[in-house]
Order: sequence, then C-alpha cells, then structure tokens
Amino acid sequence: MMESFAQIRFQAGPYVPVILVLLVDFSCSSEFREDLFTSMPGCSEGVILPVTPVNSDVVESQGQCLASCLGDSSCMSVNLCDDPQSGQVCHKLPDTSNGSCSDLEAAAGCVFLEPVNVCQHGGTYNDAVSRCDCYDDFTGPYCERRYRDCSEAFNDGMRGGTSNYRIISIQPLNAPREYEVQCLLGFGGWTVVEERGSGCQNDYNKTWAEYKAGWTTPCNRWLGLEALHFISNQRTTTFDIYVRGTGSLSGQYYYTNFKIGDEASGYTLTYTGNYKHPSKATGNGFEYELASKHINGQRFATWDHPDPSGCAVSGGAGWWYGTDCPLTNLHKKFDTSASASNVAQWIDDLDLLEKVSFVKTEVKVLW
Repeated sequence: MMESFAQIRFQAGPYVPVILVLLVDFSCSSEFREDLFTSMPGCSEGVILPVTPVNSDVVESQGQCLASCLGDSSCMSVNLCDDPQSGQVCHKLPDTSNGSCSDLEAAAGCVFLEPVNVCQHGGTYNDAVSRCDCYDDFTGPYCERRYRDCSEAFNDGMRGGTSNYRIISIQPLNAPREYEVQCLLGFGGWTVVEERGSGCQNDYNKTWAEYKAGWTTPCNRWLGLEALHFISNQRTTTFDIYVRGTGSLSGQYYYTNFKIGDEASGYTLTYTGNYKHPSKATGNGFEYELASKHINGQRFATWDHPDPSGCAVSGGAGWWYGTDCPLTNLHKKFDTSASASNVAQWIDDLDLLEKVSFVKTEVKVLW
C-alpha cells in the first residue's frame, strides 16, 4: 500500500530558520523517510526565485505543495507564499537557484524551497524506486557505503567484462577499512582469495605481516588473512578451491560455512561441510591422510610466527598446520618435476597425491 507519495529533501536557501518539510504519502521505510526529510538550512524567509511558474495551486500545507512538485516532472523547485484570501499558494518552478541566494529576491510572506541531492558519492536520486542510483562500488539507500563483498555486488546487478572479472573496492561488515579485490561477477559472485601459477614468482615463504595484509603482483595475488577474516564472518560463506597439476589433478572442491578467525585466534580456519564439483572435481585436500594432518580448526603459521611442530619453517610456506605437517599444502614452492620434494601438492578425485602447477581460490558470501 502506498504510504507516501515521493521523497526528496527540500531546503530553503543558506542563513535560515529551520523549515520543517511535511511528509506525504509514499512507499519506503520510516527510517529512510526521516533521514531523507531532515530539515535543511537555506536562505532567509521572505524570498522567491523570480522565474515564471509552471503553474500555481492553492494548497493547505507546505507538504501538499512539495508533493505536488514531486509529482510533476516539470517542477524543479517551489515558491510558497501566504495569501490573505486562499491561505497558501504553491508556485511550481521549472528551474532552481543552484544553491545561490544571490538569485533570489525579497517577497514578504514567501519561502523558496528546492530539492537537495541526498545521494552520496556521485549517486542520483531515483523517484521511481524511492532510493539513489549508485555508481562505482557504492551501494545503500544513499550510496553511503562500499559493497560488503563481490557476491553483494553481483546480487545488486554489477557485472564484469567479457571475462566476468573486475577489480572493485569493498568494505566488509565490521571491517575497519576498504580492500581492493578481484571479483568473479558470475555464478552468484565470488571474491578471489588467491591466484597462483607456475610462471609467477614462487616465494610464499613470507612473513606473518605479509600474509595478514595480502599482496598482488602482475601474475599472482593473495587477498590477505585480515580481509578474509572479515569477509568470511559476515554471513554463511562457501570457499572454492580450483587446482591443476600433474596426473589427473584438475578440478574444484568446496567447503561450506567456511570461516577464518581473527588474528588473536591465529586466523583459525573452520568449516562444517564440504563437497566436490559435480563434473570436474578434486579431492578434499584439507582432510588428507591422518586426522593429525587435517587443517579444519587449525591456526595459520609462518616462519616468523611458527606452529608448535615447526611445519611452517620446514615447509617453507605460510599455511594452516595440524600437529603433523600436511602433505597437501598449496603455498609450498611449485615444481612438478619427478624428483622434486617439499613442493605444493593436492589430491585428485581418486585421492591420489599430485604436484600442483596452478591454484585459484574464491569465497562467496550467501546474502
């Protein structure tokens, strides 16, 4: 049911007594309405914009005048004047003062009101849907915030180019800052966590601070543990691993209700479910071999922030480690030669251990 007519803020020009704008019927939340109709400062009372009106109507209230203007596409602002016989006359104008009081002239018993763009970050107000049309990476009723992650951007209609990939800035719920991320704007929207190929620099024996902050080079990227923590703790999240390597290793595996804890927890990795891709699958490398080598519930470690068993030091890579060093570690060096040892490995769909030459991981929040 239409609870009000349309919404926009009007202001009387700078130096003003506060003018209360009355609400008229229209469809939007009460919280949005109240914010949108906050009284705005403007020019002093007793002024008009001296342009020929589109038309003039007798009205019972200021709110009725504004509603009439909002319902008329040719009306850009109003002169509202007292009339001894009829009460108030609403003069609907085809122009605005552009916020300048110098364009106004004195007129006793009148007030000039014009719309104010309440949309932030370059957005524009859309009367048809009673909210702002946003640009770049902003969203919300007023374009007041960044997208929380790539899946929210996808759900809001954002799409990439021919490859479906796009770089945007996000700010996850409760995150203290923005993060620049790569989005796969398809299949529900995925935020890329990691991309690494054999042709890229191969040093993943990085510090705790580097793994926390993340990095991007011309041919690989790591989102960072801090950003991954905030993204994965917003709502239910799925983590996707795509791996290629020797033998028949080429496919995907998924982990559901996936979360990364905060730094105080050691960025502990947890999930409650897992499943393989229906047609092109790998095995569950997070739970390969003995339970002591599984990483669900384990803390992250690096050479300068080591695990009790020393796996980060001996393995030469930051990773989540159990009480025994897992064989399936995607951050060790890439080397697919037959004689190579202590290298990145994963299991194929038949649980055969293979050497890795490419890995891409992504996370999707289910909004």
